[in-house]
Amino acid sequence: MSETTIFDSLYEQRKKPLLAKTLERLRPIYSKSDLNALRIDSTSREGLSQRSGRGFVNRDILETVLGNLLECVAPGSHNAPQLENQKREFSEAIEEVADQLYAMVVQSFLAVRDESHLGAALETVFSLLWELPRLKSRALWNRFASLKDPAVWDAYLLHNGISREKLAALDFRSEIDNAIKERSFDPYQDFLGTLNLGSVFEYQLQLVVSTYPGWRVLFYHDVAHALTRVEAPNDNADLHRVPVPLLPRAISELGGRYYQADLHPETQIGDANLLEHPHRGVTTGQTGIIGSGCVIYPCTLGGLSVKVKQRHPVIGDFVEIGTDTSLLGPVQIADYTTIGTNTEIYGFVEIDQRCRIGSSVVIGTIRGASEHPGKIMIGDEVRIGDGTVIENTSEMDLIIPTRAQIPARSHVANDGFGFPRYIT
Repeated sequence: MSETTIFDSLYEQRKKPLLAKTLERLRPIYSKSDLNALRIDSTSREGLSQRSGRGFVNRDILETVLGNLLECVAPGSHNAPQLENQKREFSEAIEEVADQLYAMVVQSFLAVRDESHLGAALETVFSLLWELPRLKSRALWNRFASLKDPAVWDAYLLHNGISREKLAALDFRSEIDNAIKERSFDPYQDFLGTLNLGSVFEYQLQLVVSTYPGWRVLFYHDVAHALTRVEAPNDNADLHRVPVPLLPRAISELGGRYYQADLHPETQIGDANLLEHPHRGVTTGQTGIIGSGCVIYPCTLGGLSVKVKQRHPVIGDFVEIGTDTSLLGPVQIADYTTIGTNTEIYGFVEIDQRCRIGSSVVIGTIRGASEHPGKIMIGDEVRIGDGTVIENTSEMDLIIPTRAQIPARSHVANDGFGFPRYIT
């Protein structure tokens, strides 16, 4: 395929019915105010067809397309109102995004000299557009999760008569978590209403959409992740898509450049998550899994093995991971567990639900006398004090029983029978 045939007559012929069905699906998810706020920057087809470097898409254009997609899920949140460069009608706006995405996907295949998948490029693009309702919902829930940050009660709100002492006595996070579980904002809004704070909700969401980076980098990840998938999108089994080379990693790299959050595009991430202060660095790996409702401070969720297997952490729902924490290898963290700051957990470690791991804790399996050490298995509701070290060099699993309480600065090893032994 040459540069001049990226947007040929066959493309237009195939695009027309896909665009019509997609527009019919998308129109109901946009309110009148959404459509008034939507700003989609256009790019000339000559510019889209221009290849750069070894044939991959121009990075400046990629930034434009990501900004346009961000507008699709949060209208008015990204692009400035330069009306001379924008598509005003909704149908034209979505068609513009489709053309831009198509150029990027096609050029990604051309860059690796794979023309066998060019026929699937258009359906791959419309598979992503077909999922905009889901992506729009995920972006909204990620913004809502940011309300867990106490800083959303900022100087502006405090200046307008809300007492800091009154706020300190309230558990807003529990109310937000309840809303996430019920998939409705009503519980949180009702809670604010009982405090005569009903007007606060809209302001806080506006604060998040305007200034918080975490939900944006999570959306970039959503786009990159969608371009790695092969299954047909929900409600449209007729669309056939294929994984796109290069482009998902390029999107991930831009997310890292903007926000220092290096989220591998193949990491599976739920929604309603708060990435707190991602500019300090958040790293995930290819085989990692993160649930929903989590609060993740700057940390590393990395791998230890160089083999192609499950080699990154699996994180459950409503997990909190503290600043400068490292989870390395196939670590498993179950729901509602909290891990303190500056903690390191590595190797074959399984931590069950509702555990509380303190700060500066080290938990890991060590290859000592045994080439294949057993796991460390920590039961439900275990409490581990600050500065504790738990290690397993035995082939036998080390089991920390349910509701155990390990004092601060303890040193725990395997007694050779799978039970904890305290070293003094």
